[in-house]
Amino acid sequence: MENAPSRTIHSPDSRMEYLTRFLFSAPPWYLSLLVAALTGPALDLLVPFTLPFPWAGTLLFSVPALAAVLLTGPLVRLGGGIATLNRSALLALAGTVFQLAAVLLALLFPVPGLFAFLYAFSLGLVFGIRLMVLVATADYRPLRMAVPAAVPSGAGLALGAAMAVPGLLPVALISLVTLGAGALLLIRLIEFPLDRMLHVRVFGFLNAFLAHLTDRSPGMDAWFRRMGEEVTVPQASLVLRRDGKEDAVVTVPNIHPGPVGNAGGGMLPHMLHDSLEGDVLVGHGCATHDFNPVGAEEIGKVVAAVRASLQEIPFRDSAGRSARITHGSVSLLSQRFGDTLVVVGTRAPARTEDLDPALALILMAEARPQFGHFLFIDAHNSMTEVSGGVHYGTAIATEYVEGVRAVIGLQAGLPLAPFRAGVAQVQVPFTRQQGFGELGIQALVIEAGGQRTAYVILDGNNIVQGAREIFRNAVLGQVEDAEIMTTDTHVVNTITGKNPIGLAIRPGEIVPYVQKAVQDAIADLAPATAGGATACCRGIVVFGSHRIAQIAAAVTTTLTFLAPLGIAIIFIAYLLALLTFLLAA
Repeated sequence: MENAPSRTIHSPDSRMEYLTRFLFSAPPWYLSLLVAALTGPALDLLVPFTLPFPWAGTLLFSVPALAAVLLTGPLVRLGGGIATLNRSALLALAGTVFQLAAVLLALLFPVPGLFAFLYAFSLGLVFGIRLMVLVATADYRPLRMAVPAAVPSGAGLALGAAMAVPGLLPVALISLVTLGAGALLLIRLIEFPLDRMLHVRVFGFLNAFLAHLTDRSPGMDAWFRRMGEEVTVPQASLVLRRDGKEDAVVTVPNIHPGPVGNAGGGMLPHMLHDSLEGDVLVGHGCATHDFNPVGAEEIGKVVAAVRASLQEIPFRDSAGRSARITHGSVSLLSQRFGDTLVVVGTRAPARTEDLDPALALILMAEARPQFGHFLFIDAHNSMTEVSGGVHYGTAIATEYVEGVRAVIGLQAGLPLAPFRAGVAQVQVPFTRQQGFGELGIQALVIEAGGQRTAYVILDGNNIVQGAREIFRNAVLGQVEDAEIMTTDTHVVNTITGKNPIGLAIRPGEIVPYVQKAVQDAIADLAPATAGGATACCRGIVVFGSHRIAQIAAAVTTTLTFLAPLGIAIIFIAYLLALLTFLLAA
């Protein structure tokens, strides 16, 4: 039975992807600056009777914000950090908003000395908040970010002192020291769990992640490598040698093309496609986020192993008809090419997600007595929610194993005959943000025993629930059976963990390109021979077993105490500032 999204959403790897929903793009700098610049004059016009001197709103709110916009970026870059003008302006505006919230009571009720006290306290509050934000987004070393973080508070303190605002200086100093120290404490407490567990600095990782989003910096790979471990994975391939045409290669890696963008293994399908000879189609094997490569160089190891396996393979001129069976919730499309068996599995319209890497070895072991090479492709073609993988021993995993076992028995008894193969690739006018990678749509059509079967691969990370059926039905008039798959490339996932094909674009707009890919593959049909190969990819450094679970647990624990501790620090700083104000008075 299908698991409800409310249950699957809390799996470790899904929680990590789901955290990306908190990411957003900063608005253009001039919009943030305009709002911050108008805030001060608006206060001067609306509540002049509560301000300590004429044009105090402009001098104490807008001018510090302007200084923050102009100086934050250069000061951050001077220390080796990264800061865009859009982020600097948004942070300056946020600081102004926090200051307004802090002095709101004084703006509404003109109690003598109240504005000076609350404004002085707000300087420390803004400094603490800016310090944490800059450490998270610009440079994870707090001491280097102290000066950029202090720009608006320093400007506000200098202007307030110049205007002789009574009681401002001692309260501001105690607030700056207390809330600055509180921010440093929070930073250390946030970093402590992962630093102790995996020797990973959380804020350093965030810096690298934002740099990757901004300019595709490869810095994330270095952080991934620090917590990675080596694994050995099998990778089976099918080579179709066609008369007068390029070879077609179907290869199925059992590592995961994630986690986000080009980082880690995001480029896995693209690099395999571009690095192997012929028309290459890359399926999605058995792999969860624990098997994300830590960098592109690990994909190079996979390419080298696959190339070596494809040398001098024997070819056979016969294939069987495709067959489809259903076992429980799993539908399996299979076809035999000599001693090589290809199986595509899906649970659509139920959720079809990543399979435990252990299943690759288990399924290959099931096939070995009958077939020399076994390609199992997880169609990855029905997303209901960002969710975890299917792990060995669960009811769903058992359905896959028992279903494949039935397929092996069925295919071993089917007759073989000469066959033809056709392949095509169609580029689509859709972007990564719309769910498509650069490989577009690829189709392989096999004609054997008077039957045509289409294998269609869309370069994306899953398909919205129901769209697979729309695409499949659209081509069944041209072929007797078909399956729609995705590469599971995570280059389409940058600021969200959920970007399946059909979410940003209506499936109906994609149908013509799917149909064209199949039509072109049919037109490309030519007599073919087939050969299988299985590579042993050794020493591939991946995230590692349970790393995602460990990171998710650390993040969850941190978020649990972060808000209460932050409130407590602000409350303590407020009491100290109030005591200082009373003593100074």
